[in-house]
Amino acid sequence: MSSLSAKIKDAFDEPACDKNRGKDAKARKEGCSKSLTPGAAAGGCAFDGAKIVLQPITDVAHLVHAPLACEGNSWDNRGAVSSGPTLWRTSFTTDLTELDLVMGQGERKLFKAIREIKHTYAPPAIFVYSTCVTALIGDDIEAVCKRATEKFGLAVVPINA
Repeated sequence: MSSLSAKIKDAFDEPACDKNRGKDAKARKEGCSKSLTPGAAAGGCAFDGAKIVLQPITDVAHLVHAPLACEGNSWDNRGAVSSGPTLWRTSFTTDLTELDLVMGQGERKLFKAIREIKHTYAPPAIFVYSTCVTALIGDDIEAVCKRATEKFGLAVVPINA
């Protein structure tokens, strides 16, 4: 077997799959052919992991700079226990569209969203999450967050997920 073939077969070793758990090591290498459920998330992404870790910080606004589906897939997956602030229950997103992406409107839309959250909710800080979409198009969330921090006197923290 060629090295490439071995690497491909190794990529199909999915011991976490229900169908693979009961198999021996050799049979497990054949992979899991179970199809994903249409509309279901295939698993966590880096953004989802970052949101899970930081969402327990309940008094800040969590702003997801991405298309709506990114926040929709992860919203309310994990909770937070808070006897005080409930701001974490509000979902904020820049709701980027294909047109925003093609026309390069991401950074402008992000700054406007930060301004709106600051004026409407007055949080002590805003966490801004990047996603694979905004990373792919090259939006500089660190620069936007720095500008917003200087302009609004508010901690605007970029989360490069």
